[in-house]
Amino acid sequence: MKNYVIIEDEPLAAEKIANLVKRLRSDWILLKIIPSVKMATKELKSLNPDLIFLDVHLGDGNSFQIFQKLEINVPVIFTTAFDNYALKAFEINSVDYLLKPIANTDLEKALNKLEKTQHMEETFHSNWDKLIQDLRPSYKERFMVSSGKKIKSLNTNEIAFFFAQGKHTFITDKEGKEYLIDKTLTALADCLNPKDFFHINRQYIISFTCIHEMLYYSKGRLKLETQPKTPTEAIVSGEKAGKFKLWLEGE
Repeated sequence: MKNYVIIEDEPLAAEKIANLVKRLRSDWILLKIIPSVKMATKELKSLNPDLIFLDVHLGDGNSFQIFQKLEINVPVIFTTAFDNYALKAFEINSVDYLLKPIANTDLEKALNKLEKTQHMEETFHSNWDKLIQDLRPSYKERFMVSSGKKIKSLNTNEIAFFFAQGKHTFITDKEGKEYLIDKTLTALADCLNPKDFFHINRQYIISFTCIHEMLYYSKGRLKLETQPKTPTEAIVSGEKAGKFKLWLEGE
């Protein structure tokens, strides 16, 4: 039995990890879900977990800041949508580096590795290039869409944004044409390259290339002006604004 914490600022992502762990290790105890760097540096010592699940980008900064403020002596499993921190992650007490969306099999392998490894140094072998290549997910590159009686293949680099309206989801391409698709925004967020698309709120997933202008909005939110224009205001929610700014910088 192990006590663990999840450091993750997206409630749905944290809940998914917790549910996966419960399914795979029913006797493990979740001590707490921590949503920020600030709270993690304040609470980790008193919680004293056996294991940490850690997202890289949190709302108030990069989670590597935690290791600059605290001495972490317990294993860490990274859970993130970005692959460019893998090398840095393995410089610390990291068991594995799991890319979202996290599959049951990937988490099971990470937990098995944790349980079988007596000395963490044994997990840090030198073939980093192969390791990172193995970690890279396969993102969706095109969608089949209907236009009248015609069916066409739409590459992701032609897409401006995805938006939900009622029970329906649409793609808008860079020419402003709309296509109805049979996927939810949540499902789309899991299969799109996070370097190119950002799930700004419950209604929109925005392509980086369609952002024309950004304006400060109320309560820490951001308003996006896109080309082509979104059907309704594209507002980056306050809880995602910090991570969105890091995404714009390519972090």
